[in-house]
Amino acid sequence: MDETFRPLVEELEEFLTTAALSAKQLAHIVDGFSARARAGGMSLGRVMVGYRLLNPIFNSQTVRWGPETGCVVELHPHGESETSEEFLRSPIHTLITTDAFEIRRRVDGANAPLDYPILSELGAAGLTDYLAVKVSFTSETMPAAPGNGLIFSFASERPGGFLDEEIEALGRLKRIFALAVRSRMETAMRETLATTYLGRTAGGRVLGGEIARGEGRAVDAVIWYCDLRGSTALCETLGVGAYLPLLDDYFSASAGVVDRHGGDILDFIGDAVLAIFPQSDAGLQRALDATREAQSALAAFAARHRVFDGRSDVAEIAGIAIDVGTVVYGNIGIEDRLTFSAIGPSVNKVARIERLTKTLRETVLVTGAVAKASPGAFRSRGTFALEGVADAQELFGLA
Repeated sequence: MDETFRPLVEELEEFLTTAALSAKQLAHIVDGFSARARAGGMSLGRVMVGYRLLNPIFNSQTVRWGPETGCVVELHPHGESETSEEFLRSPIHTLITTDAFEIRRRVDGANAPLDYPILSELGAAGLTDYLAVKVSFTSETMPAAPGNGLIFSFASERPGGFLDEEIEALGRLKRIFALAVRSRMETAMRETLATTYLGRTAGGRVLGGEIARGEGRAVDAVIWYCDLRGSTALCETLGVGAYLPLLDDYFSASAGVVDRHGGDILDFIGDAVLAIFPQSDAGLQRALDATREAQSALAAFAARHRVFDGRSDVAEIAGIAIDVGTVVYGNIGIEDRLTFSAIGPSVNKVARIERLTKTLRETVLVTGAVAKASPGAFRSRGTFALEGVADAQELFGLA
């Protein structure tokens, strides 16, 4: 390697190695690399890192650095970013969809080949040279699956563009830079998967090491259960293609509300939602606040879908049951296939109580423990025998 940038490259390699082993955020890594490279004499006026995400909401992420702006992080939603005109006419799209590993263009001067719209923008910003590089983690080409590679781009502000020595230095640094970024990508993917499929609390506990079968804790909690009425008939009427969007909308009106109020969603059981609100964190109040909002959200949900025409009462759409009790919250299943959930008498009880909401034409039914803690909010609907529950239970509907 040319001696011009050797000391700087060695400094950046040390920085990136340390960063790859640290818990630093990606923006810190990109900013640290870019600022050090610029301070060491490289003519960087813009740096970008982009890659696919494994995320239910966002398709990809880019981190852009500039000497004046620092790092700007952008998240690109599914269905928009990958079909946008900006993306389809970009060097990034070319690198992803072809065998090319590198695209370099001069962006200054009358004869600059401005064959991508981004090049005109860079030239207007005073930049002179552009280099985009693909780094694959799996093979000579970059598969579309998240986590299999990334794209870097670098732009120079030096009159005349990048020096050959700068291009050589960036070529040497790209792999270790990619390793540092990959460490953050994989951490984010792991956390997203755990949170998406297990929830915030359970996901955090599993990532923290609670993964052995039988590991669990007794938790005093409010148990919250909501079920959609007549789901089989709805699916038959609408067909699976139309029913799934409706079901997702229903979950937004029920589970989405629980999530916003800090509840832990334990499971989607067909079209039912099972959640808990730990009592250690004002669980009952948060559960009741979520229930009030869920009633409004479910009414709006019904109004959005013509299949519910004629059903003016939320009690005809869904039922909610709430109890207070101690649950065991942890890993259950077989040795190599587990789920993180809650078990206990109250979990079974709320499912039985919810069935009575339809019989009693109540949107919400709660046990005496819940009603006692909220004087005036509920009225007794009588005492009922519940399947699998030893003692008859007095149940309460909204006052």
